Amino acid sequence: MDDRDTLFSLVGPSDRPDLGTVAGSFDPARLTQARFAAGLSKAKLADLVGVTPAAIGQYESQSSTPRRDLLPVLARELHVPVDYFATGRPIGRVDGSQAHFRSLRSTSARDRAKAIAFIEQVWELTFALEKKVRFPEVDLPPIDRGHADPISAAQALRAQWGLGLKPVKHLVALAESHGIVVSLLTMANADVARVGAFSTSHLARPVIVVTPERAKSVFVYRFTIAHELGHVLLHGEAAPGDKQQEREADQFAAEFLTPRSQIVNLLPRTVNLSRLDELSRHWGVSVDSLLLRMKETGTVSDASIRRGYQKLNQLRSSGLETPEPVNVYPGEVPSMLAQASGLADQAGYGQADLARELKWHPARVREVLGAEDPRPALRIVGDPPQA
Repeated sequence: MDDRDTLFSLVGPSDRPDLGTVAGSFDPARLTQARFAAGLSKAKLADLVGVTPAAIGQYESQSSTPRRDLLPVLARELHVPVDYFATGRPIGRVDGSQAHFRSLRSTSARDRAKAIAFIEQVWELTFALEKKVRFPEVDLPPIDRGHADPISAAQALRAQWGLGLKPVKHLVALAESHGIVVSLLTMANADVARVGAFSTSHLARPVIVVTPERAKSVFVYRFTIAHELGHVLLHGEAAPGDKQQEREADQFAAEFLTPRSQIVNLLPRTVNLSRLDELSRHWGVSVDSLLLRMKETGTVSDASIRRGYQKLNQLRSSGLETPEPVNVYPGEVPSMLAQASGLADQAGYGQADLARELKWHPARVREVLGAEDPRPALRIVGDPPQA
């Protein structure tokens, strides 16, 4: 058994990649992407595979190429097939300035790098599926990013998508129907989950990724999606930690979900939590968001708003208000990639074919699709070893 063998493998000797061919077409960007996806530093990977950190840096800068016998070891430690490292496939390159992170300050550079690798692979999976399935065209209004304000941009998007002044029903389904790729990460990706949410408009399709932490409350989740839509429309380059960009994305989300011209006449003249709860459910936003809207519109005093937040926190701490998770709202759970995969499968192009084209393990295809693993779990049952 060598490093390419696994406990259960249906890959015969003739299917195994030729190490000489992979070494001869080694793509350094793939090594970087796989290292980011695994959440490993150059030093850690070097330690795992028995070379120096400088050697890993040389492989990634194309100053040198890994030895043939090192390729299976790299593949094992990075959880990719050996031929993942071969060139010849489209790669969705995104650098740190081209992605917006919802929780930039509370996340490490390693977690952000892992998130970038994920968003690149979401795009690569989409690109592969688009060869088999026709996706909705990207439908976004032209925005002059140098001069646009968030309120006008939100109004332009509502007009482009024909929303009028009504509440936005099924936000994620709506975004997907206009060509935006949305992904809800599985809990298995705990490191990336700390990032909260992230997005980019620097690929052929805008991609928005939301982590499970943001999906515990459908209202928080919807505001997060709208916030990332604001980044997609307004901000090409990301300035790390730029509070102005974050404020603008929040303003965009508030206007997109609750147009001021409508909500200002519906908000109560006092902090009435029962009335705010009714509005919250009708417009699909949190009571917190509506309290902030009352503050912005000057409906009540700042002191009243503070008391409103205090009452809300008391309700939450006493368990009288429970969050409503996204998974009970089908229109808010991303489905475009999974549906595309299903249609491709009906046409004879299943997930195993996707895995072969992308040079990924099938488990990674399922993870990026957001699909549950339907296979029965194997548990080894036997007598304990004798002492």
